[in-house]
Amino acid sequence: MENTIELKATIKASAEEVWDTLTNPDKIEKYMFGSRVETDWKPGSKTNFYIEQDEKQVTIVKGEVIRNIPNKLLEHTLFPHKSGIEDIPENYVVITYEIQEHGDEVDLTITQKGYKYVENGLERYIDTQKGWKVALPLLKGVAEKG
Repeated sequence: MENTIELKATIKASAEEVWDTLTNPDKIEKYMFGSRVETDWKPGSKTNFYIEQDEKQVTIVKGEVIRNIPNKLLEHTLFPHKSGIEDIPENYVVITYEIQEHGDEVDLTITQKGYKYVENGLERYIDTQKGWKVALPLLKGVAEKG
């Protein structure tokens, strides 16, 4: 099993539009399987990805913001809430979004790493790859619509 997943997409949008797609809960909901996020995206802040179920927020994934350079780089940890996995720092993976603007397009690189060292790493690695096969084209579409 590889430790890292790396995805790349060229998006016909500005860096600001791609950034908004990555950080705006209304846009995240359109490509991330109906989940929204609650955070202020400041380093050290918690992230809570949730869905609405029976008029309650149900946390799906949580984490913490590591780095935030608007329109360029966003990095945070991820942990699958209620997965049966022990909620300890060693079981969190790290996701990094890098935005490079050139002309009227953006190269977006998404890297998720840490699978070799987390509990259920192989299963999480496979599930993440399957999820991004669906989510990345949707993310690109949302960003290109503005």
